[in-house]
Amino acid sequence: MEINEIVKETLSFLRSGKVILYPTDTIWGLGCDPYSREGIQRIQAIKQRDIRKSFILLVSSYQMLQRYVAVSQETLAFLDKQERPTSVIYTQVYDSHLPEAADHSLAFRVVKDPFCKALIDAFDAPLVSTSANISGEESPKNFSLISEQIKKSVDYIVPYRREEQGAGQPSQLLKIEDNQVIFLRK
Repeated sequence: MEINEIVKETLSFLRSGKVILYPTDTIWGLGCDPYSREGIQRIQAIKQRDIRKSFILLVSSYQMLQRYVAVSQETLAFLDKQERPTSVIYTQVYDSHLPEAADHSLAFRVVKDPFCKALIDAFDAPLVSTSANISGEESPKNFSLISEQIKKSVDYIVPYRREEQGAGQPSQLLKIEDNQVIFLRK
């Protein structure tokens, strides 16, 4: 199946508030429309995740990122230099309907993976992203390591890159406060 066909099929699930299992630029993730309360609640239930924990939202470009958060040119330059995928927690979020943390912050990551970029561009909104595991368990490094429980709990499994056996790893996670970079996960 061609990427464009996969994107089109995946969009139908996202647009109807469903939960997908999909390959990201790091590891396989659970995802949904960030404006779908039902989708977010289902992901929390699937992962058995504390509802106070927030999610990372994936965007396709710096331009898309700037539609949702205040981000300085210095931060964009810093992100450009990162060799690994890097998620950043932002404190100035423009859209209060997104699933932000209790302190109103929200983490975003600009993806470079062609499939993720194509899907996000076609969806024209960020995608919720969280590892495809039960909270507290190790994140699966590839599709074959995702539990059957997770696979059976989602509405759609993206038929792309399932056979890859690479050892994906979670993104770096950082927060920028008072122009200081604080690494929360390296």
